[in-house]
Amino acid sequence: MKAEPRRPAGPSAAGTLRAVRIPFIHKAALTAGDRTEEIFLVDLGLCGAFAERGAPLPVGEGVTLRFTLPGNDIALTFTCRVAWWHPPGAPLVSKALPAGVGLEFVESSDDDRRRLRRYLDEYLQRSAGRRFHRPLPLSEDGDE
Repeated sequence: MKAEPRRPAGPSAAGTLRAVRIPFIHKAALTAGDRTEEIFLVDLGLCGAFAERGAPLPVGEGVTLRFTLPGNDIALTFTCRVAWWHPPGAPLVSKALPAGVGLEFVESSDDDRRRLRRYLDEYLQRSAGRRFHRPLPLSEDGDE
């Protein structure tokens, strides 16, 4: 029996692209209220990012995230919702993460969204591209 050839991840794999996170260790600026702080992003996807942060932010709070992509000095800006908080030392089902916040992208310019999609597509098409799907952490009562 012949194996099916593997299809490259690209625009035709939009559903997959929405669920994938890639490793992305880069500085970013996080603005919550009138305070902006420098943080490190740990992973990045089409719908959000995980940011290392020692102190929690309230789930549901609106924040602004600005970061650049490798090889490009023009920052992308996303309005985000704090989707979840990962406290220091807490276990996760899929991998180890530092303390930080899961950010869901809520709003951005069309250009920033296109640039992010193109970067993710190119990353996934590289043969050594590492990717993973990270489910949201379970709540204390076991629900997502």
